[in-house]
Amino acid sequence: MNEATQADWDAWSDEYFSGEDRPLTLEAIKKEPHRAFPREAWGMLNEAFPDFTGKKVLVPSCGNGYAVYAFHLLGAEVTASDLSSQQLKNASRTAREQGWDIPFIQADSMTLEGISGGEFDLIHTSNGAHVWIGDLPMMYGNFRRVLKPGGMFIFFEIHPFQRPFKDGKRIKVIKPYTETRKNEIEFHWRVEDFIRALLRSGFSIEDFRELMPHEDDLSGHMCHYDSYKERDKDKFARYDWRKNPWRPCPPGWPYGQQFTKYGA
Repeated sequence: MNEATQADWDAWSDEYFSGEDRPLTLEAIKKEPHRAFPREAWGMLNEAFPDFTGKKVLVPSCGNGYAVYAFHLLGAEVTASDLSSQQLKNASRTAREQGWDIPFIQADSMTLEGISGGEFDLIHTSNGAHVWIGDLPMMYGNFRRVLKPGGMFIFFEIHPFQRPFKDGKRIKVIKPYTETRKNEIEFHWRVEDFIRALLRSGFSIEDFRELMPHEDDLSGHMCHYDSYKERDKDKFARYDWRKNPWRPCPPGWPYGQQFTKYGA
């Protein structure tokens, strides 16, 4: 499964990093680093760490790198890791172009090979990371391994409610909620899967929130649209629950938010 995941992301990465919103998003993060996170997620991060200066932060499955850059700009000593060498190449190129000294390490998030134990104050993953993870207890166990005593794991993730439905304007069921394996590389975990795996891995749950995206969030401003042109022409009308049947539902791909904070 990991080899297939790595191969797919190596193949997708260049297109993934060439999105029309990337230059604008980078500029916004440079001006206001906290905007790399949805506002409620940032609230949880800021409550746990009012000052990130000198804090050691690990971002596994670093993806587009936005959270990595934000933590660096906030003064943290951030380390990024990802399974895909091409994802790391693209994310690290942006850092070099900006003059940001950030280490990028190729590592499976389930094992974090090559990353020392008891090193980090915070681990953070963002939306979509868990769908590529085939063994949650293994990943969470290694998160605990690399955290310092009292360290935190804070993440936001796609809400599992949306997994049984087909994308589009009409709500159409395509699979049972309990069917967690989509194909050979994707896993659609349930809320109980996250919680049970965390508890069995020795984490204590300090906070858990299920929230909706805001249209002015960098991570949520495209929640109901396929393109900026479509969104601007529609003037965010799909954020009105009376016009969009999906709006009242816990959001899913690509910008569903489930915010959880865990103490090691």
